[in-house]
Order: sequence, then structure tokens, then C-alpha cells
Amino acid sequence: MFGNTGKIIRVDLESGRTEIVSLPEAYYRNFIGGSGLAAKYFWEHGDFSADPLSPEAMLIFMNGPLAGLRLSGASRGSVAARSPLTGNWGDSSCGGYFAPALRYAGFDGIVVTGRASSPAWLHIDEKRVTLRAADDLWGKTTSETDLALKAENGRFCRTLTIGPAGEHGVRYANIMNEAHHAFGRAGFGAVMGAKNLKAIAVNAGKPQVRLADPEKFAVLRKTLNQQVRESITSMVLGELGTAAKLEYGVCNGDVPIRNWTSSFWEEMGEALTGDALSENYLTGRKSCAFCSIACKRMVKVDDGPFAVADGPGPEYETIVAFGALLGSMDLAATCKAGRVCNELGMDTISAGATLAWATEAMDQEALSEEETAGIRLQWGDMPAYIDLLPQIARRRGPLGDLLADGSVAAARKTGDQTLAYTAHSKGLEAPMHDPRGGGHGLALAYAISPRGGCHVATTMLPMEAGACYYPEIEFDLDLEPMTDRDKPLAAVVATEIGAIENSACFCQFADREITLPQWVDLFNSVAGYDWNIRTMLRAGRRVFYLKRLLNFRYGRTAADDTLPPRMLEPARDGEPQGIQINFEEMKAAFYGLMGLDPQKGIPSRKVLEAYQLPGEARVVWDNA
Repeated sequence: MFGNTGKIIRVDLESGRTEIVSLPEAYYRNFIGGSGLAAKYFWEHGDFSADPLSPEAMLIFMNGPLAGLRLSGASRGSVAARSPLTGNWGDSSCGGYFAPALRYAGFDGIVVTGRASSPAWLHIDEKRVTLRAADDLWGKTTSETDLALKAENGRFCRTLTIGPAGEHGVRYANIMNEAHHAFGRAGFGAVMGAKNLKAIAVNAGKPQVRLADPEKFAVLRKTLNQQVRESITSMVLGELGTAAKLEYGVCNGDVPIRNWTSSFWEEMGEALTGDALSENYLTGRKSCAFCSIACKRMVKVDDGPFAVADGPGPEYETIVAFGALLGSMDLAATCKAGRVCNELGMDTISAGATLAWATEAMDQEALSEEETAGIRLQWGDMPAYIDLLPQIARRRGPLGDLLADGSVAAARKTGDQTLAYTAHSKGLEAPMHDPRGGGHGLALAYAISPRGGCHVATTMLPMEAGACYYPEIEFDLDLEPMTDRDKPLAAVVATEIGAIENSACFCQFADREITLPQWVDLFNSVAGYDWNIRTMLRAGRRVFYLKRLLNFRYGRTAADDTLPPRMLEPARDGEPQGIQINFEEMKAAFYGLMGLDPQKGIPSRKVLEAYQLPGEARVVWDNA
């Protein structure tokens, strides 16, 4: 086998047993790797009746075929399981250094089941896989845990850790790589916490990957790295980070403000943009393994209530979730909030969105004194928001415990009337891009994403921004953001390519500079998949179909491919004011193009068989 090793580690925490197993080569060719390979493995071996936080629940870490290559964008890995936040199939992607280390140790993935009788951490190297006691690590923050593991295993030990939020079952707890890069969405830190698994650490072997065509890859690698390094997008991201275009987003209505009640706040855009971060708090840049973009921000806030030491800074999503969404334009506060969330191990998108929901619910007097314990949240009160984060992470007090379950669950617990204040898809809080201004196709992308509200499951966001053209498949449409024109067709292509990216575990920023023929050459020269453009796109669609089937077995149907009223009502101000999203028409057209049943929301038996999923077709249609 090329690129991939064909081997994964299976860990039963209850018995303490670990074993190395081989996967069929067809799994890789048909489902690419990463989240696609994880979906296939779960379909074959997972327990669909298991609660996400039960010992029987399966947690899967999976590399893509490109892991370990000295190629910009190829540092990412995936984690997947049934999400404790949504109850659906979920997956999350993370850059950094863990995925290459796991590949160098000789493995494509790790599958964890069971629950350790006491806190434990998993250590992996070329020679052995061992479970070790983590009693002394339990209760520590993510960076404290990372430093402790490095002190014991060397500074090149690569770590995945959870913080107090994961230990206390916060349903949007995340998993941190090197205490800086996040598996941020869907709550997999809570799954690790429920399993008493504090961390996974890898001491890598020699950086070797067996390639199908080393000479062809060497030439391709040089070309691709140069394309990525010299692109305007990469230069802007390197200089200003992911918040580079925030000010532009405010002008066109892409940035949600005060819990999605406003679409324009000019002064906030200037205050929170990447320029302001660089000018006031930036101390340096960091990158994921082998990446020339270096979009990661290092920041320091010297004094005041939001002082933070030199360390990881906020990305675009954090800046908006703890800025515009909460009615604040205090950039120092977003630096502090992001750092606190990282240390506690919490997804900043869901954390900010849940605080925004609570603020509006309190503003509308929809929460009782018993539910709030006298705490009063007001728009822009950043000290109050930040003070509440440790209470959420440790489920302290009635409000901390309520908000630890996320905005949708909190709304259902306190009365369905507050569901009107939620912005999500399938229970996953929406990211910080408002489709009413940023692009109506993004509304469709959020709704049909298997994991829920997600802007990276597809490439719709850069497509509507004019950053994606694929002339090789005659897709060179100039998409107008605030219309439904051509969006269903765009969503088909965006879904296929998004599934390829997430299964290859490749960064969307670097992918913008790679053509489809180059992608085919990359897969073939590295992994020997023997694809052409058509078979590659079919593999992406096959992965999407399989994830839909997983959700169908969890009870999700076409009725769940929707967005709440807050996200579909016409914007109240700004550029998109008064413009209606033709959501149902876009959804119906997309279903027709993808061969999805209009009631069940899954592909027909005929479509599944055409995409080499006959066994899966029998399961969902014979039992329907």
C-alpha cells in the first residue's frame, strides 16, 4: 500500500487491550481517507445504538493519504464519532503536527472504545502502544497537559489533549493538538472525557512515506508548494491571518452581529479585522507542519482586564464569536476569550453562540431567576462572558450547567420559545458566516451538511466569494452571492470537492491553489489510487452519500435539512436587508441533482448501487 500504511490501532479502554489491525485497500480507494475512511469503518464496526458518551461509543482518529508529506496543506487529520452535541454523525478536522507524527509511527488511525476505570493517556511510538495512568493530569488545562507530556516524552512528542470542559462533559468540548490547533466542532473532547482518556501522545519514527510514484510526486510537490507560497491568498493570510477580510465581510453582511439580529456594524469591522490584530497584539506567526502560509497568530495583551501572555491568538471564527456576535468590538477581549477556551478545551464557535443565545433570552426575559442564578448577561459585557467560561467548562452553577449543553439543548430545556434565538443546523451552532449576505448557497450548504452547521464540509463559501473555478469540469460560473441562481449546481460540485478535502485531510486555504488535474496527480503519485477527475469526484460524492446514510440510521431525514427562522428571515439592515433566501427551491433542486429521496433525504437504491454502495443500500432500503 502506498501513502497510507493500511494499519490502525484499536484500543479497548475497559480491558486495556490494544491491537494493530489492517484495513482493506478498497476502503482507501473508495473512501479516500480521513473522515470518509472513518465513516466507512464506523458503518462496518460501530454501535449505532450507543449513546455518544457511553463506553460502547466509538471514537475514531483517522489520517488522510497525504499525511506526513512535506507539502503545504497536508498536515491535517480527522476525528469522528456520534456527536454528543447533536446526536448525529460528526467529524472534525485539525491541522498541526499530530497527523504527520502518527503516519511516521506507522499508522493511519486510532479507534477507541470502552471507558478506562481511572484517568488514562495513550502513548504511541514505532515499537509499542501503551496505556498509562493520567491521575496526575486530570483537571489540568490543555497546555499544562501538553507541557507535562513533553517533559516526560521529549519536546517532539506530539499530543492531543482535553481540558476541564471535556472532563466535565461539556457537549461542545474540543480536542487540542499541541494546545494550539483544535478539533473544534461537534464535542469530541466530551467523548474523550467520558472515556477517561485525557490525552494521546505520539513519538514519531523516521519521516518516511512509501509513495506510488516518488519521481512524479517530487516534481509535483515542488510545483504545488510554489503555487501555494506565491499566491495572493496565502500572502494575505500569512500577513493578516484568517480575519484579513473581516471588514469586507461586515460591509456585505457576511458577519453575524448580536446573535444574528443585525448584519452591519461598520466600526466593529474596523476594530476586529486582521489589520487591527497585527497592529496591536501580534507577536509572531506559526504554521502547521510543512506549511508555507503560516496563518496562525501569536499574540500578547500586556495589561488590563484581558491581559494574556504571549501565545496562540484568535482565528476569524473566535474573533467574531466573541466579538460581533456578542455585541463587542474589543479585540483584546477576543484574545482573552480565545485563550481561555483553548485552555479549558471548548469550541469557540459553539461557546460564543451559546452565550449569544443566553444574552438574547435574558434580554427578552425568557429565562427564570432559578435558571440564571442571578447572573445577568448584556451585549458587549466581555468581563461577564469571560468569567462565565470556567463555570461552563466545569458545569458550576445552574447557568454554567445549562450552557454546557449548547444553545439548542439549553433552549429546549428552558422552553421552546427560546429556540427562536438559535442559529444552527441539526443542532450544531452555525459558524460566523451569515448566508443572507455572504451567499445564499451557504444556507443550502449549512442545511445539507451531514454534521450540521458547517462552512468547511463544502467549498461553497469560497465559491460564492469568487475563489473557486473548475474549468476542467466546465464549472466556471461567476456566482452572485445574494441570489439562488446556479447555487444548487454549485452545491453539487462544492459537496464533492469538500468531501475530498475533508477525507484527504487537506487545508482549504492551500487547496484554493490546486487544480483538479493536479489533485488527481497527487492522489495517484502518492497513494496509487489510479483515478481520473471523474472517479475522484465520484469518490467525494460517495463519501457524502455514506455520511447521509449514517445520519439516516440515527433518524435524520429530509426534514432535518433546514435552518431555523433566525437564519432564513430577511436581514434587518445592511447590504442584504429585506432580501429573501429561496431556500426550499434550492434544496429541491439540489435533491434532484444528487438523486436524494425527497422524504428520506438519502440516495435511492439505484443511485447507491451506481456508487458502489450495494450493501449500504440493502441496509437502509430493505429496512425502510
